Amino acid sequence: MKKHTTILTALFITACLFGASDAAVKNVKPHHKEAGISCEDCHGVKTPSKEATEEQCLSCHESRDAVAERTGGDDPNPHFGHDESISCGDCHKEHEDSVLYCDDCHQWGYSTP
Repeated sequence: MKKHTTILTALFITACLFGASDAAVKNVKPHHKEAGISCEDCHGVKTPSKEATEEQCLSCHESRDAVAERTGGDDPNPHFGHDESISCGDCHKEHEDSVLYCDDCHQWGYSTP
């Protein structure tokens, strides 16, 4: 009986781990999914347990200045402002809906990818 319980427990844990992993992978922004970006590309590990760092974001997106230049046609430009303490992850959420942190004070109403 103990052997069956051990096997069932192992199967349950495996199902939970793979289920959670599949759910997170399915909840990736379309532009990253289409580019074939993996968990490892952003988080540095195959099964991440914490948010990607800004350095990891900028390893593909170059620099804050480059991002501000790409969004230079927006008026106002959400990547050029008075608060340089805001990190990429404050607005851009890979596995949930993104937000516009600036809207806490301003009412720009941009859609954040």
